[in-house]
Amino acid sequence: MKFSRLSMQAQKLIASALHLIFLTVMFAGIGTMYLNDNFGIGITRVQNTVYEDTDEFTRQFNRDLNDIFQYIEYNPTFESGGAIDVSKKMLQMTFGPNETESFSLADIISYLQTMGYQLNEDFQCNKVSAPALEAKTREGYIDWSASEPKKNYSYLIPGTRRATLEDVSLEIMESLHQYYSTYNRLLANPSNLHFKVEYIDQESSTKRATIFANDQELTPDVIKTYGKYAYLPGNSVFYDTNLKSIALNTVSALAANNPYDTKTFYLLAGVDTSYPVVDVYSENRDAYLSMQHYYISGFVLLVTGGMIAVLTLLFLLKVSGHRNVGDKTITLHGFDKTSTETGIVMFSLMTLAGLVLCRLVLVRIAHLVLPEESWALSERVLYTAVFYLGALLLFFSMLRRYKAGTIWTGSFVCRWSEYLSIFFTGQSFTTRLTVSFLAYAAINTSLISLAWFLWDRIYLSKTAVYALTGMVILACAAFNLWIFYLMFKHSVEHDMISTAIEHLSAGETSYQVNLDDFDGKEYELAANINNISMGLETALQEKVKSERLKTDLITNVSHDIKTPLTSIINYVGLIRRENIQDEKILRYLDVLEQKANRLKTLTEDLVEASKASSGNLKLEISDINFTQLVYQTNGEFEEKFASRHLELITTAPEETLLIEADGRRLWRVLENLYNNAFKYAMESSRIYIDITKTDISVSEEGLLLPAQVVFTIKNVSANPLNIRGDELTERFVRGDVARTTEGSGLGLSIAKSLTELQNGRFEIYIDGDLFKVQLSFDVKKANL
Repeated sequence: MKFSRLSMQAQKLIASALHLIFLTVMFAGIGTMYLNDNFGIGITRVQNTVYEDTDEFTRQFNRDLNDIFQYIEYNPTFESGGAIDVSKKMLQMTFGPNETESFSLADIISYLQTMGYQLNEDFQCNKVSAPALEAKTREGYIDWSASEPKKNYSYLIPGTRRATLEDVSLEIMESLHQYYSTYNRLLANPSNLHFKVEYIDQESSTKRATIFANDQELTPDVIKTYGKYAYLPGNSVFYDTNLKSIALNTVSALAANNPYDTKTFYLLAGVDTSYPVVDVYSENRDAYLSMQHYYISGFVLLVTGGMIAVLTLLFLLKVSGHRNVGDKTITLHGFDKTSTETGIVMFSLMTLAGLVLCRLVLVRIAHLVLPEESWALSERVLYTAVFYLGALLLFFSMLRRYKAGTIWTGSFVCRWSEYLSIFFTGQSFTTRLTVSFLAYAAINTSLISLAWFLWDRIYLSKTAVYALTGMVILACAAFNLWIFYLMFKHSVEHDMISTAIEHLSAGETSYQVNLDDFDGKEYELAANINNISMGLETALQEKVKSERLKTDLITNVSHDIKTPLTSIINYVGLIRRENIQDEKILRYLDVLEQKANRLKTLTEDLVEASKASSGNLKLEISDINFTQLVYQTNGEFEEKFASRHLELITTAPEETLLIEADGRRLWRVLENLYNNAFKYAMESSRIYIDITKTDISVSEEGLLLPAQVVFTIKNVSANPLNIRGDELTERFVRGDVARTTEGSGLGLSIAKSLTELQNGRFEIYIDGDLFKVQLSFDVKKANL
């Protein structure tokens, strides 16, 4: 019978049974993998298939490094001219007063042969017979032994080692065996381990070098191509390696075997992980890979059981709530129609009852069937199974509610949140905070009291008390975390609003906040901020547009006026060349030329004022000697002032005062001020020019004010000054309302704009008929 022909209820039962069965298979596979672990690695044996990244590889590498340094230490002891020298001294012992003897390697081999030992090709001694008749056992103090070549003893010193000649000889032969084994394994025969140890004596005239290596061409760059490597320089505490670790004694052994007094030495060692040679590394790699096969059965169980358990769970997730195949309606069971919180409590109580029943029945049955050493594990398995079944039933109940759309709408929390949202609508922040705090305190107090009551008053088993109390504590923790989330969310919203206000206050009028990140009162506040931002942006754009139109209008009109005006001036000049004798016509030409030049000046001033006020002038900042510039201006206007009997009195310090400004624009400022004084000062009066330098000071707000050059020009006005000082810097405004003198009324406005463009200050003071203008510029730092 095909599975699809079964009823939906039968399909659900079969899928549920298969889910539980293969879930058990999955955990059996995990247990199999751990129980068959020979290296203590567990499931990572399957996950990690690279032998070079294991601890076994690292330990073998460090053992070989230790053997290499042991070989280096024994090399001068056992070898001469690149071969083992049997004539070299291997041992010195004192057997009595004036009875000190030295033994060569040949002597030791001969002595051991008389003692019944046989030497194989690896210099390994094996006892094969009884000692010869002429052999005798000798005992004495060790003065020096090849097994410890860097130690010297004296029989007169307390604690000096005493041993038999046989034992010491066996120790020396064992050291020779290790030395020769290292030589055969790493130097005489091909090996996957490549190494080079070099000691260099740079202080000697010949620059000697001692090298121990099985690959003379080894370099730091070459060693990195082998796979796993280590580079230890002697002149640094740091080393370069891609191994998991390097033995701590490696660095000290490298330094201890240095035959010179310099620190110029290094170790290069690397393993060719392609394993072209059969040696201990390739054999260990093969053994490692074969050990992984022990995990295949467990891994197959894990994957098979896990996949089928997941597939059956996914099938149950899909069909849960559906009564028939192809039916899209969701059918709720009777307990699914209760409130969400009631369902959670009900299934929790069912799970608790199942745990109690498990303890009273199933655990006791397990104690009767299983041996005592398996009781603890069986109890954990049974409790876990009961808890999983209860959690599974609760999960599918919540899933059916979710599909039906009642998991939230059918909860007490949803109903109460609706009531609270109705209450909070239109409430102030103060009211919301007060009510929320009272509700928070009441719920917390209730949960803590319930936990204390369950812990102190319920007379059930410890497991039940722990479970109930734990559930209440979890509910309390969940509630407090939810409150924290709400507070954190509101804090984030307030920070976003504060950031938006900071951006607006900084002039970023186009800044907008994302309204999707807000709710409640914060949403209304964020929407209002966006409206303010849009209003400011619109107003700013209109202002910029208006200023641009104004500038364009002034430029265009000035250009249109300037073209015919130039023609008028040119034709006046041509008429004057006609040698006209009529005085009346000449007067007309004078007036026409005067008014045309005045209109030309007005047009040029208008364009300059527009550019200066809008900041569209390109400045060429340089170091300016301000005092010298003022004296030059005085010279330019001296003759002009004399025509109106104006006396120029200048007071300036002798030191050079440098400022950073545009010389041409600064001259224009001074020219306008001097022209203004020439036009409006009382005839036969004095014009005072003062130049001073202020020191570095601190403002009332605590800010450090730099030293400044202050230029002041003062004169007595010929006409009453019935106007404020700030109005004189407006366009087309002059001190005399009647405008009886020539001038455009733009001079002071241009001077102020040019001064401010150069980071200066322009101030006008009026005291009766006294007119005073003051300019301030920061002194260049090098001039302070």
